[in-house]
Amino acid sequence: MPNDKIAFISHPSSSLHRMPFPKPHLEAFENPLRAQIAEMYLDKEGVLKDTLRVKAPKAKLEDTRIVHSAYLVETVEIMSDIGSGQLGESSYASPDLLRSALRSVGGAMKGADLISSGETTHAFSLMRPPGHHATTSNPMGLCYFNNIAIATRHAMKDYDVNKVSIVDFDDHHGNGTSEIFYAEPDVQYISIHEYDYESFGLGHYSELGHGDAKGTNINIPLLETSSNGSYEQAIEKVIEPALKRFKPDILMVSAGYDAHYSDPVGNMDVDSRVYWRFGEFVHKFVKANTARGSVWVLEGGYNPFALGPSIRASLEGLEGKGVPKLDDQIEREEYQHIIDANNEIIDKVLETIDPYW
Repeated sequence: MPNDKIAFISHPSSSLHRMPFPKPHLEAFENPLRAQIAEMYLDKEGVLKDTLRVKAPKAKLEDTRIVHSAYLVETVEIMSDIGSGQLGESSYASPDLLRSALRSVGGAMKGADLISSGETTHAFSLMRPPGHHATTSNPMGLCYFNNIAIATRHAMKDYDVNKVSIVDFDDHHGNGTSEIFYAEPDVQYISIHEYDYESFGLGHYSELGHGDAKGTNINIPLLETSSNGSYEQAIEKVIEPALKRFKPDILMVSAGYDAHYSDPVGNMDVDSRVYWRFGEFVHKFVKANTARGSVWVLEGGYNPFALGPSIRASLEGLEGKGVPKLDDQIEREEYQHIIDANNEIIDKVLETIDPYW
């Protein structure tokens, strides 16, 4: 029988890598403090006392090659040895980049080990740097190795895991994860994210996957300043039915918390109640369906004082607890035209993927 405790995965080396920029540079917000302060908060509030504490192992370079090209892997290694320099858009090297990045991969893989083997039902890896923007060959967007993609391939290669669904609720579209699995019919990728309909970019709902994988790539591109209700609608109308139809063995979660209204990088308007809802939804889905469990991997979330409470909400939802009353849950003005427009977008998403359901 799986352990009832959620595995909480972390390691001090997550704090080693830092990019040489002061705020307000975007790159400066992806720094050690966000994970350090979040873990301190979770410890202080007693959230972690009932978890299974696990130290993230260091992945091997060859582990990254199950997803990434030799060029990407070697350039991360080379630039880390040099100790500085740009690897891609908003992705810069430091002397400790490789060490931290391999621990971040290791945390995600350890989560996959624990769930795939049946040791636990849910795991959360609080490791950085994040990964969902890293493509097969290119680091970008603060990401170097695609942690969740590597963990997914690892579970499918080394365990009897045949189908995996990835749910990505980061404020930004996980273009790297989407690219890596775009033609793989046994991996479902669902991303809910902020989208600019005036300057179209990747993450549009018409991106459905290729060949036999058509319909496994599902984007829910919401408008800037979307509030809790639009996320609730997306979970109920798109994410839940999509997962039920796909019937994954394992659910992977790209847990990015930068859609929080106080985040300096995202432009959405949600609070910790949405992150509890994702946890509660995953808890109920795993309990009611054939999935063995879920692996949560940290992506964005750049206000260190909001990140801890947001993760707490997710963990308590995963435990089947009621929504916690947290200080960030303040009343905020909601814009009906944004809600109405998002409802139309969700209807368009459903219309677009319907032929493949």
